[in-house]
Amino acid sequence: MNGKKDLRPFYQIDGTVIHGRGIGKLVGMPTANLQIAPDSRLPEAGVYISKIELDAQILYGITHIGTRPTVDNDSDISIETHIVNFNKDIYGCNMKILFFSKIRAPQKFDDLSSLLEQIRNDCLVAQNFWGIKPAASKLTIDIKTHQVKIGDKEVYLSAKEFDILYLFFSNPDVAFTKEQIYEAVWHEPANNSYHAVENTIFQIRKKIKPYSPKHDFITTIVGFGYKYNVE
Repeated sequence: MNGKKDLRPFYQIDGTVIHGRGIGKLVGMPTANLQIAPDSRLPEAGVYISKIELDAQILYGITHIGTRPTVDNDSDISIETHIVNFNKDIYGCNMKILFFSKIRAPQKFDDLSSLLEQIRNDCLVAQNFWGIKPAASKLTIDIKTHQVKIGDKEVYLSAKEFDILYLFFSNPDVAFTKEQIYEAVWHEPANNSYHAVENTIFQIRKKIKPYSPKHDFITTIVGFGYKYNVE
C-alpha cells in the first residue's frame, strides 16, 4: 500500500468476525462479517471507505452497513467488510473498522453480476482515496469498459475470462484455489467442478501469449491453485 492519507476516522467499531451467508464469495468479493455488542451505535446505512486493524496489520477496504436487498429480504442489519487484496480465514478474530467516507447508499441490483460490478467500482473509489495504485505492469484492465490491454494491444476476452483475470489482477498478493475461483466467477458452489476453471485459464493464457510470449501473467501453484504474476 502506498500514498496513504493521514486522516482521522469519523467513527470506529470493533468486534469478532463471524460466519455470514457466504454470498460475498459467490460474487468474487468475500466479506468479513462483524459481530458487535448489541447496544452499539452505527453510522447510517451505506457503503463506506474503511481502514481495518487486524492482528497488528493495517488493511484497507469497503464496509457495508445495512440490509442486503439484492440477496435476501432479511431486515437484519449486517456489517460486512471487503478487504482489498486479502484472502485469509479470519473467523473468530477480533477486528477493528475505522470509517472515513461514505461512498453511496445501499442499493438493490437485478443480479449478482451487477452487484459485483458495483463492488469493483466501490473498491476503486477506496483505492483512489488511499492512493493505492496497481503494480506497474504491461497488462492493464479497465473495469468500466472491460478492456484488457498488454502495452497498446487489446486482448479480447469472454466475460468469464475477464472476471478470472480481473480477480487475479485486483488481488496481486493473493493465491486462489480452483474452488474459490469457480464460486467467484460462476456465482454458485463449486461441487468439485474445476474443469471449467482450468479450461478458462487455458484460454486466457492462449489469448495473452501472442502479446506477451515471455511472460505468463497467471502462475500455477501446484496442489493449490493460481496467482497473479506481476511482470
